[in-house]
Amino acid sequence: MRIIPIGERVILKPLKAEEKTKSGIYLPKGTEEKKQGIIEAVGTSKDGHYLGLNKGDKVIYGGYSSEEVELNGEKFLIIEFKDIIAKLEG
Repeated sequence: MRIIPIGERVILKPLKAEEKTKSGIYLPKGTEEKKQGIIEAVGTSKDGHYLGLNKGDKVIYGGYSSEEVELNGEKFLIIEFKDIIAKLEG
């Protein structure tokens, strides 16, 4: 079974936030890096155009409204395209 977003929505697999720095200092809750995830599927714009993201892209996202779903034992988030802040490259 696969999940397909409808409209201007994106499905991503959230990446776990770092709990400590490279030097070994533990970070308190709330100071972790911005939320990051890997794109699993992308919907289309209202007029049916490509939204500029592809499966496998690593992104930073914000916002407070998301739907968490579990499919085939994996957790995914469904978020609105407008909540994607940046695409990471390199």
